Amino acid sequence: MCYVTATELKKNLSFYLEKSMNEDVYITKNNKVISVLMNPQMKAFLESEKLLETLQIDKDVKMSDKEIIEEAIELR
Repeated sequence: MCYVTATELKKNLSFYLEKSMNEDVYITKNNKVISVLMNPQMKAFLESEKLLETLQIDKDVKMSDKEIIEEAIELR
């Protein structure tokens, strides 16, 4: 996890974009977090893990994204 001011982000955008591939980069303005740079694959992974936990599905069971979504709809 990394914190950077909006001004610093503007000055070194390439650096922080690269950094966001491995860790979340929290962007601050006036000492408040205003946004987060996150690797989209990691975000999708975390969301699927949360969905599996919510559905109480064993993480070792191999299910496609479509199957997971169908399971969630059925339980709704």
